[in-house]
Amino acid sequence: MSKSKLVKPENTLKKKVGTGGFNETDLAKAQQGLEKNDIDFRPQANDFLAELDVTLEKISTGQMPKKEQLDAIMYPMMQLKSQGGLFQYPLITKISHATLDFLENIDGIDEDVITITDAYKKTIKAVLALQIKDPANKTGLQLLDELTKAFSRYNSAKQKTV
Repeated sequence: MSKSKLVKPENTLKKKVGTGGFNETDLAKAQQGLEKNDIDFRPQANDFLAELDVTLEKISTGQMPKKEQLDAIMYPMMQLKSQGGLFQYPLITKISHATLDFLENIDGIDEDVITITDAYKKTIKAVLALQIKDPANKTGLQLLDELTKAFSRYNSAKQKTV
């Protein structure tokens, strides 16, 4: 019986890219920069809401194919979700996340979904107008609660029709 020999192949990828990791000082500086970010997010957020308005108009007038509608509605919401926290509006991230969860579980766009999407827009506009940056703000959480109740009512109504 012969002895097995362990062959350790050369790690050419590691040679090319080197060993990784981030410098802790650089990470701390980056985090500090994010926390002290004073860019006014409201104009950009309003651009995403305007994009949502255009999408809803196209849907209402039949100018957008059904297979594109849900993605077109969700895209500006995804942008608001991802950028809300980055620009000191974590409540926008929470509201957008909840709305996206709702939209991911529906079959298609109908008048009720358009109404809910409009309520989402109004909620985001209120957060921006009131500059609600505290994720535990009572008014902001009440807005989110009312929106999630609308999701529940929609889902309950759809279950009854099935």
